[in-house]
Amino acid sequence: MGSNKGLVLAYLTALVSGISVFVNSFGVLSMDATAYTFVKNAAVAAILVAIAIGIGKQHELRNLSRKQAGLLALSGIIGGGIAFALFFSGLALLAGPVSSFLYRLLFVFAIGAGVLLLKERIDWRIITGAAAVIAGNFLLLGNASLSLSAGVLLVLAATALWALEYAISKMALASLSPITVASARMGIGAFVLLGILFAQGKAGAMLAIDASALGWVAVAVVLLTLFTTLWYSALKNAPLITCAAILTLGGPISALLSFALAGKALSLQMAAGFALIAVGVIFAVGISETLAAAAWLAQKPVLMLNKLKLPAK
Repeated sequence: MGSNKGLVLAYLTALVSGISVFVNSFGVLSMDATAYTFVKNAAVAAILVAIAIGIGKQHELRNLSRKQAGLLALSGIIGGGIAFALFFSGLALLAGPVSSFLYRLLFVFAIGAGVLLLKERIDWRIITGAAAVIAGNFLLLGNASLSLSAGVLLVLAATALWALEYAISKMALASLSPITVASARMGIGAFVLLGILFAQGKAGAMLAIDASALGWVAVAVVLLTLFTTLWYSALKNAPLITCAAILTLGGPISALLSFALAGKALSLQMAAGFALIAVGVIFAVGISETLAAAAWLAQKPVLMLNKLKLPAK
């Protein structure tokens, strides 16, 4: 089901994702969705490229094969550009819990992409886990209305495209480093978003960003940089279906943040939703695998301290 490192990275990604979806719901409301997405993603692309150069990975881009270049181009166009434009346009039209619920259906789309494109295997545990995760996220909707609106269709389309892109990126990760794949995805995607802005006649929206929105943009840039770095490192070390299952834990995190800021008490329905999602993820990933990953993580500080110890004289 994936290495301990891959599972730990996926769990950390879920934490960042939950916080990010919550924060982005505020940032998008304060400015044009596509302009917000471009500015944020372009900044992240610049940071990732700088990191890649700093750790000496630029040679990978210089020596790309045609297959690798094609995979990176598809990753950037689909996942770094089109999907982002669709998602944040939809996010501006939806309540936070609704958009979070729809995005967590990524697990379902990832199962299809993993089986069809990556030949990953599914069993009863994954099917049971997916059912529990969907049921749990449905409970987290609470009183939020879910209907076939433009916002819902935009977020669903974006989620399906991201599942496809993650499968494509997983192929690229077989021979490339996570930072190279992430940099290309975000860099190419930024140019796609810029083209969308010009096509929509919204290029001026980039210059019309209100000063009050800059804080949200800065926070979103940090979170997206963390998410992208962690996520592609997780995909490098674990199956797509497993990583996508763990990523659904971001839904409860977003919901908890919404409740905490609203000052509301946790209802029985919400508690049941959290429990179902947790059980679903454990089923899909595996109890023994999750415990092994936790034990591996607990040992990391000890191993690091041992390496720092000076040899006895």
